[in-house]
Amino acid sequence: MPKDVTELLSLFDLEQTGELTFRGPQPQTRMQRLFGGQVLAQTLIAAARTVDPLRIPHSLNAYFLRPGAPDQPLDFDIEVMRDGKTFSNRRVIARQGERVIFEMTTSFQFPEPGLDHSASTPTEVSPPDASPELADVLGRRFGAGVALISEWDALEVRLAARPAPTSNGGRMLAWVRTKEEMPDDALLNTAVLAYLSDMTLLSVTTVPHEVEFLSPKLQAASIDHAMWFHRPVHVDRWLLYDMISPSASNARGFAMGRLFQDDAAVASCAQEGLIRVLD
Repeated sequence: MPKDVTELLSLFDLEQTGELTFRGPQPQTRMQRLFGGQVLAQTLIAAARTVDPLRIPHSLNAYFLRPGAPDQPLDFDIEVMRDGKTFSNRRVIARQGERVIFEMTTSFQFPEPGLDHSASTPTEVSPPDASPELADVLGRRFGAGVALISEWDALEVRLAARPAPTSNGGRMLAWVRTKEEMPDDALLNTAVLAYLSDMTLLSVTTVPHEVEFLSPKLQAASIDHAMWFHRPVHVDRWLLYDMISPSASNARGFAMGRLFQDDAAVASCAQEGLIRVLD
């Protein structure tokens, strides 16, 4: 996976193969399937390439239909659903060969003034410099050979509080940012935000249970992902990712996340995924 911000941003350098078609590059990875956040972010960039640059993404809804192969080209087909006075809507299909692996609908809007309020940033957390790095926590728990540890070297992730069951389900809080400075480009920052939103979200669904998310006794995979972008974001500055899981049933876990920066909510997301316990 990308070892630095330059390699991360290179994933968004899509090749235009037709009026409404694009092809995305693939990173080098030890994972057997594509990281869902990568497909999510690349698809968002592909859709944005067909929209007025002054319109910014404000929401997306996506389904992971099949596992993606990391050694095959990834092609994006865009359908223009609507271009109104304020909003633009796109539907994107991501394919590998003839196999559809992912689909997304996403909406863009001209920025405009209006009513404004935000939830406050959770305070029951340790500051970033006093929070353990996720890589160190995983290394101590699962051993240094866990491939997941080095797959997101472009990002710095720290556990802001110990994951714990609550009366409302499992909860986990993490600090996250890129390790290096990002370009002052709103779309690229939003795409990286979508990329990192898929990193830890599904894992919170196992917090209330006596099963490890990375255990060979658990089959886990994202099924869908929805996201709403509330405010501009700078992903090279610390974001607090507050994740909860209000429900798990029928071998599926449901999780919701809120991302905060500068004491304001910058994005919200929700995801359902397969969490099948194996013998």
